[in-house]
Amino acid sequence: MGQKFCTVCGSELHEGTKFCEACGTPVEQNTPQISPLPSVPCIQETSANPPLVAAPPVQTGRVPVKLIAGIIIVLVIGSLLVWAVLPGMVSGSGPGSAGVQTPSATLSPSPTTLVTTVPITTAPTPTPDPFPGALYLKEGLSFGAGRIESEGTVYRIWMNQTYHWHNDMDNKYYVQKPGPQNKYLFVFINVFNKGDTRVWPPTSGNIHVWYNGKKYSPDPTHYLPDKSSDRKATAVEVAEIQYFPKLFGTEYVEDFGYSHGAQLAYLYPGKSNAIDGYLVYEVPASLTPEKAYVEIVFNGNTTGIWNLG
Repeated sequence: MGQKFCTVCGSELHEGTKFCEACGTPVEQNTPQISPLPSVPCIQETSANPPLVAAPPVQTGRVPVKLIAGIIIVLVIGSLLVWAVLPGMVSGSGPGSAGVQTPSATLSPSPTTLVTTVPITTAPTPTPDPFPGALYLKEGLSFGAGRIESEGTVYRIWMNQTYHWHNDMDNKYYVQKPGPQNKYLFVFINVFNKGDTRVWPPTSGNIHVWYNGKKYSPDPTHYLPDKSSDRKATAVEVAEIQYFPKLFGTEYVEDFGYSHGAQLAYLYPGKSNAIDGYLVYEVPASLTPEKAYVEIVFNGNTTGIWNLG
């Protein structure tokens, strides 16, 4: 059904009229009926906040500044988290670990290192020198002073498991053997008087060998010239050393304290009157010259120490 009244002047319109007869206003044509939308009940807002207003449509082709700033902030925060957290994860410690974590240059795991245990070898403690400053072979030591000044020295050694001594009574040589695990050490000593009056020489009882902290005296079983039962002044030769010369002169050595088989009581002035000879010691077979020493106590309590090395 068409328009019944004029929308301008309110006059009644007749059927089929296209203009208002009163004011000439065009009459609206019949339009198809449109079903009204069902009414939606209004919901009472209980919130104190005002109703949300839809954002204006985003213009195509342009990126808002706020969005770009937000993205940058997110990227910065993410970079800081990677810098702070990942090194701790690689090194095996978390954020709660003590100390400052150094950022790692790479996130790849480090290669496994094989650890070889090396045994620790402790060097043996060297044995202290029992006689520091000991004299060497052929090095002289003076004792006494003035008119009785003299000098003594150890000038030669000889070692062997056995030796052969000559018996003038039957004109035969006999083998002298030491005890088990022992050997013989011959020590050659020279003492001469540099003064002008006689002095007393050191006796064999004041001459000892030191080895490994033990003191050795001359072998009491060694046959001496004065042990001859029916005559005195008989020399006893040792086959292995009987042609060893004395330190001074051309004579051959014999037992210390004897000259041509006779025992001497005094030391007279001059090298030609020197007491020169050997003493025999039974010592361990393990003895080496470098670790052995000879001690001589001279008159006036002067003591000399010689290293046999």
